Amino acid sequence: MARIGEFFLARDDESALRVGPHRSHDFPAVPCDGIYPDDAVLTWEAQLTGAESTVRDVVPMANDGFTIFAVPEPLCMALAAAERNRLRATALVWTGAATELDDEISLEDAVDLLQRVSALASSRVEKQLGLYCWYFAP
Repeated sequence: MARIGEFFLARDDESALRVGPHRSHDFPAVPCDGIYPDDAVLTWEAQLTGAESTVRDVVPMANDGFTIFAVPEPLCMALAAAERNRLRATALVWTGAATELDDEISLEDAVDLLQRVSALASSRVEKQLGLYCWYFAP
């Protein structure tokens, strides 16, 4: 099953609705193809904060396989503050769980993705934007 998506920054839910497969936009974004990002976010949050929020759907998943969700604020703050070693440890746990979820990501790619999403989370405060994710899993 092909999965495509990206984490991105947007001003609000209404702005976030402009993204998706085959839609161009100018929001800062990080691709996250081959994974189920909503599951990943829950694993990241558990590792980085010790808690687990629910993701808030902006566009709930429907029969078409498309969704947009807002990344929980506690995770945004933890990602922005996390150092490289902490992100690597989180990636290690995540890739162990990811194989059970049928995600297609190596440890190196997981670390890279977490570092890039961490950078997005860091820049969102100064830009007064929210961190969102869309993905399509037909």
